[in-house]
Amino acid sequence: MFFSPASITCFFSPSIENDPLGSGSLGVSLALNRGVRVSAKPSSELSVIVNGEVWNFPTVRTVAQQMGFEGEIRIEMDFPAGCGFGMSGASALASAFEINEVLNLNRSFFELSDLAHKAEVINRTGLGDVVTQSFGGVVVRKSASCPSKCVVDRFLWNIDLDVLIMGELPTEQILSDFSLRRIAEIGRESLKEFLRKPTVESLFKQSKSFAIKTGLIDLDSAVKDAVEAVESSGGLASMVMLGKAVFAVKGEVLKDFKGRYLKVKVDHCGVRLLD
Repeated sequence: MFFSPASITCFFSPSIENDPLGSGSLGVSLALNRGVRVSAKPSSELSVIVNGEVWNFPTVRTVAQQMGFEGEIRIEMDFPAGCGFGMSGASALASAFEINEVLNLNRSFFELSDLAHKAEVINRTGLGDVVTQSFGGVVVRKSASCPSKCVVDRFLWNIDLDVLIMGELPTEQILSDFSLRRIAEIGRESLKEFLRKPTVESLFKQSKSFAIKTGLIDLDSAVKDAVEAVESSGGLASMVMLGKAVFAVKGEVLKDFKGRYLKVKVDHCGVRLLD
């Protein structure tokens, strides 16, 4: 069984090319100590079961088909899909490593990570999540591409986070309604400013600034209210990209809001085999 961390994107600058491996995003994301666990068992027919239910999961099915796997893939998710925690990327990544183990394919770390990244881009379920989930930690993506080609830096900060999940946001619709060029420009500036002063406080400042300047925080007033409540109580908070969710430091006040509240930590190890 393989584990892949969930991830939170603080800000991003998308870059979509004809080659999926050359597509990705600049930005900063956090790998989390909760995510997905995947097991696989060969049989005559491909099926994907998520938290006990059969899913049509195109991103995971793409991984399985490209690796020549037929059988049952079981995925345990700690977060709901579609809420900004990279469940598609984590599922694809852990599935690739699990299938490699089960079939004794002996493929390398980057071969498997790139395959999961490619499946995400092809199915339009993510651009930078797999890079973050492959490496773990606070991941700075300085170039936009697949894990083997992406220029990455990492901070191994021990951060305790409060998270509030209030619902889904339609990622594809949002990215079509908003100007990708404008988002990319703001994301690049956010990264530049963060790298001038790479601290936890700066990360939250740039994340919130990105959410405001792009207009994404205005998609739901509840998100904005929750962020302001944390700040009023002396904490740091911002919007999860892209989800109707908030992440915070010293954000216990989020318990007072409607939604699913939980505490998580930054995970420093990335995708890995579980004993």
